[in-house]
Amino acid sequence: MVAEGIWTRYVIPASTVGRARSGSDEDVAELIRASWPHAYRIARSIVRDRWLAEDVAQEACSAIARAIGDLRSSAAFGVWFYRIVVRTSFETLKRHGSVAEADEVAVVEDLGGSVLRIDVLNALARLTPRQRAVVALHYYADMTSREISKVLGIPDGTVRFHLSNARRTLEHLLTEQGYGRT
Repeated sequence: MVAEGIWTRYVIPASTVGRARSGSDEDVAELIRASWPHAYRIARSIVRDRWLAEDVAQEACSAIARAIGDLRSSAAFGVWFYRIVVRTSFETLKRHGSVAEADEVAVVEDLGGSVLRIDVLNALARLTPRQRAVVALHYYADMTSREISKVLGIPDGTVRFHLSNARRTLEHLLTEQGYGRT
């Protein structure tokens, strides 16, 4: 059986979450191994710096490992996980200030020179941290606005507002770069 809800896309078995909740060190390690790449991707989309994103993912996974026994149910893992990652990302941005420029050299290496993807990443970097979080949770984590509202602790309508503004901003920025609707 797979944990229901938003976490199904990543196929974290509910039994793994359940065993980790029971305190088995091996199962906690397995859960963290499976979760870390998702923590890194969400963190990277918010903080825009690969090294800070690694720190965020590490801190978030450490917090998850310490607190997994307190999780009320395995089904709540997805929202709980993303809440920790997003909160840790926002705290890191407050400590380090907003990262002025994404590490573009690394982006070119990571993307194999794809100009469109670089332009999309640069457009995403122009969004506010909250907008980037909403976009990442909606498009990467496949979450609904209601699920995102639980993660961010804001009303569902506010999530839709941020998502709408982010889409409009991205469309404008990408249109300026020559990527228009056909």
